[in-house]
Amino acid sequence: MRLIAVLLSVVLMTMLTVPSRAGHSTGNGTCTDDAVHYQGMTVNGKRSDAPLYAESQAMRDSAIEQKVQGNVAECETLMEEALRMIRKTGGEYPTE
Repeated sequence: MRLIAVLLSVVLMTMLTVPSRAGHSTGNGTCTDDAVHYQGMTVNGKRSDAPLYAESQAMRDSAIEQKVQGNVAECETLMEEALRMIRKTGGEYPTE
């Protein structure tokens, strides 16, 4: 019984000290995770009520075009802006 308590303590301490990675990472030179994050935010019409939704879609298309051309840094910049346009901050969508 004491061994189980020690093992559970070790597992708990490990879980508390290992950093978690929620959402997506930026600046990693791929732009793939940004695109996957964008797709997850807009699947099934989610976020389509955002005032800048159409602009966000256009910005996402521009980002993908930059990735195809090999400019991954620009892709990540544009994709982050596309995400900003549909991300709620303080319960509200951005309007500019």
